[in-house]
Amino acid sequence: MPPARADAIVVLGRGVDPDGALPTLAKQRVARAAELFAWGVAPRLIFSGRCSLMTETEPPRTEAAAMAEFAIGLGIPKRAVILEEESRDTIGNAYFVLRRFLEPNDWMSIRVVTSDFHIQRTAWVFQKVLGLGYDVAFSPSPSELDHATIAARAREESDISTFLMDWLGPIPDGDPIGLARLIWQEHPGYAEQPIVSKADIQSRIAAIARLHRTQDGGPRGHRVRQVRIAEL
Repeated sequence: MPPARADAIVVLGRGVDPDGALPTLAKQRVARAAELFAWGVAPRLIFSGRCSLMTETEPPRTEAAAMAEFAIGLGIPKRAVILEEESRDTIGNAYFVLRRFLEPNDWMSIRVVTSDFHIQRTAWVFQKVLGLGYDVAFSPSPSELDHATIAARAREESDISTFLMDWLGPIPDGDPIGLARLIWQEHPGYAEQPIVSKADIQSRIAAIARLHRTQDGGPRGHRVRQVRIAEL
């Protein structure tokens, strides 16, 4: 195995079925991460995810635990597996990976695996949370979706990204105080008495979607940052 080129591979969760099984998109992410590990990209994998923010009933195990079990079944050694089981969305993925693992261990280089349609939003969120001091690149897992589903995903990603840019935009990239305030005071997935509710988020995204569709009959292109794709 060649020398590792990053401190860790971060794999973002994509739900768990009610029976605890891992859905196809999540399996695809784990399979991609297993490839990177086999190629020596990093010596460890951080599986990130508790359950979806909008899930009313939590599944019998976390996304991270389900992904880890699948990864071990693919041949990943247990000693290389780390679980991040607090996050409930992409913001939380970035925040808790940073606070629980990167900062305490002085890890400065990560490769992030998520589905191809989720890469642009993930890149924006990770730069917002981590700032510019980290070596971050992204490795998309092919979702293998049909054209209609890809189009629907693109519309959804555009709407959510616009919402996140409005919500997180005023926070400087990597600002620990602003991000802590967002997580522990505003965010319905983490704050005990959140300023923003789940219903607020759903309503605002729905309003953005209506605006996008009435402007030109389709999804508006949202502002994106250049995404650094991992070189293998």
